[in-house]
Amino acid sequence: MARAQFQKGQKVWVECVGAWAHIEKVQPVWAKGFDEPVRVTYDVGLGRDFAGAELQLAVDDPAANDLNQWRLMRARNKWQSEDDCLHHPFPGSYPVVVTDSADWGGWRVPGPNTTGIRNGSSSRRA
Repeated sequence: MARAQFQKGQKVWVECVGAWAHIEKVQPVWAKGFDEPVRVTYDVGLGRDFAGAELQLAVDDPAANDLNQWRLMRARNKWQSEDDCLHHPFPGSYPVVVTDSADWGGWRVPGPNTTGIRNGSSSRRA
């Protein structure tokens, strides 16, 4: 027999999708001759019903609240000069998320054009 693990309106993590969602509808499946539902599925508004095993409760993570040292800064782009990208709001640089007080320990933030192709133009100037 199955019992509901979550309630309507509860915030859950949908593991197979990788997104947060709210339970919109609890859907028990009843069978004749049983006092409890045989199976319980949950509609979270993502296009299909999910079993309780695919959902996880929201857990308070103390590390998630420690964002006071995270900041955004710009690093020099060593592969492209400022003259090659004058159309860019910050020529010759790219955004970096820094997670350490010593201005390192971050990662590059991908931009709108991460393929290396710049609108059909060549990367070399004649």
